[in-house]
Amino acid sequence: MNAFWDSLPPPWQVCLEEAWLAYDTGCIPIGAVITAPGGEIISRGRNRMNDPFVQDGFIHSTRLAHAELNALIVLPEGVYDLHTCSLYTMLEPCPLCFGALYMAGVRQLNYAARDPWAGSANLLGVTPYLSRKPVRASGPSNPDLEQIIIAIQVISALQGVPDNMTRVLETWREVFPQFVAFGERVFAAQLLPQFRAKNLPVSDLINQIFSLLLAAKYPVSGSKKKDDQQV
Repeated sequence: MNAFWDSLPPPWQVCLEEAWLAYDTGCIPIGAVITAPGGEIISRGRNRMNDPFVQDGFIHSTRLAHAELNALIVLPEGVYDLHTCSLYTMLEPCPLCFGALYMAGVRQLNYAARDPWAGSANLLGVTPYLSRKPVRASGPSNPDLEQIIIAIQVISALQGVPDNMTRVLETWREVFPQFVAFGERVFAAQLLPQFRAKNLPVSDLINQIFSLLLAAKYPVSGSKKKDDQQV
């Protein structure tokens, strides 16, 4: 039952946990973490745009309170060589967060899902300044995780977080229509509100969405079953 969640590396699990906390406070469900060279998670952040609660070090209640920015802001000063650290984030960073990553000195970016609307990893090398640092950007390596993350973002958008996401969804639909359609089906099933109301862990939610994804990928055809029985 927990096979998919258990297969995810710890940075992606923590990103999803942070995203679930963001969703619970009415924010965009995006989480980010920063790891040391050995893989130790040394910082974490989540979207806090609509979060009214103050927590030391994080920014909140502003359009600038993005997950990656919060993870970078609370990094302990002078403890780690940031050139050897990596940032993991659920969605390809926007210009704000990519710029913050670049200026902070972190050299490795890993994002689990593309963002054809605001994703800005392609800014690398477009100006003399953005060509100076040897930042490496690695995009999605797990197609199923990417589709699940896009589905969660679609659900958030359809619930009106943030407001006026119509153009974003249109852009996403042009690039990966199947991902958006799957997100709409999960939205119709009301899984996220149900899991939130029951206070269930995000691991169970992700495994449930993965089960729906498998069912969508490999539907059991009634006609095929009938043919098999005849054979």
